[in-house]
Amino acid sequence: MLTLFDKNLLTDTPNLTRLYLHTNHLTTISANTYMPDTLVRLDISSNPLTCDCSLAWFRNWLQVTNVDTSPGNETLCSQTSFKQLVNLPLEAFHPGDFCGINAPLISGLILGSVIVFLLGVLIYRKRWWLNYKIFLLKLFVVGYKQQEEDPQADDYEYQLNIMCHDDDDDWVHDVLRPALEERMPHLQRVAYGDEAFRATMYYIDAVYHIIDNSYKTVLLLSNHCADDAWFITKVRVALEHVNETGLDKVILVFLENIPDERLPYLVRLFLSKDRPNLLWTEDHDGQDLFWAYFEKCMRTNPQINHTLPI
Repeated sequence: MLTLFDKNLLTDTPNLTRLYLHTNHLTTISANTYMPDTLVRLDISSNPLTCDCSLAWFRNWLQVTNVDTSPGNETLCSQTSFKQLVNLPLEAFHPGDFCGINAPLISGLILGSVIVFLLGVLIYRKRWWLNYKIFLLKLFVVGYKQQEEDPQADDYEYQLNIMCHDDDDDWVHDVLRPALEERMPHLQRVAYGDEAFRATMYYIDAVYHIIDNSYKTVLLLSNHCADDAWFITKVRVALEHVNETGLDKVILVFLENIPDERLPYLVRLFLSKDRPNLLWTEDHDGQDLFWAYFEKCMRTNPQINHTLPI
């Protein structure tokens, strides 16, 4: 008894004209099965054919050819066929009525895509809030290793040193300064920009002096300072001081997005070492995350285990 009609079964008989497969156990005929063009008689009666979508191609093939399949009334759909076709002749199977577009599946895919899109939009709009909550959850579940502060921290001349480009002074005075006074009132000795530089020193010496005598140095980065030679000099001096002290005393704060190709090499190198960096945003939830991370960075000056090539 033949139970399987392989799709390549007739490839070596291109001149076949008659094929008798009656009274076998064929349940289907594989898709893309080779049928000789010379075939004029095909008897598949008394086979338990399953009339479903896998047999649709064969039923369509029979409709467009002149192959004689008589006796057709003995070629019946088996019990595994569509319920409406069980025990009916194969000719009663019209694939278009059963194997068209799967409307429920298509509708489900469209609905799923819409839901995924809306979730993506919601996550993007609430990304700062989610990051903030994940940050708090991480601290709650994992925690972090509390490091002892530098025993000389209270002896620094400045608790915090802010270095920025002249064009960013307005942001410092309108946004940063009021926020520090409100959120971290314990910071009483803060150096803002060049106003704390000693007039009796050369500029480079003054830069080094204030970095050396500050517990933390914050470098504010914007597109204004990306090509400013003096500001890049401050970055270099600050990173050299990190290498000298072995303490992670520098925080990078991005006031806006800066294209990668405009980022100074030292800044890219700093970021590649996973050093402290923050991005300011106008989003309220993003600002909450910004200040939470900023306050965490201000707690300690952790030791570094590698230096930056300056």
